[in-house]
Amino acid sequence: MRPVDRLYKKDEIVPRSLHIDEELYLKMQELSETTFDASVSKMINICVETMLQDKENIKFYKKPAGTDSIYRSILFRKSFYDELVEIRAKTGISFSRLVNGSIKFFLDNYEPEI
Repeated sequence: MRPVDRLYKKDEIVPRSLHIDEELYLKMQELSETTFDASVSKMINICVETMLQDKENIKFYKKPAGTDSIYRSILFRKSFYDELVEIRAKTGISFSRLVNGSIKFFLDNYEPEI
């Protein structure tokens, strides 16, 4: 991949507040502060994009027992936001569960590389 291919084109930003499982959010926050040059919102957008690349296999994310949720505002790229809204309408899976599922999927698949 060429360096220029790693840059996103400009896209409208959509702020959205949602419940994120505390453990997942804290992991994203830790990675943002210690490992990557990206905000939590930008990292969550990458998680969502990763999930959307395989949107035919999206599964319901069940919140683990005893896990607390925190209410946070995330800045979504409009193109990703719109796709999440479409998936929510088709599947009935809540927006928060879709985002939490995308974070969990990303961490499960890429944590060994991080």
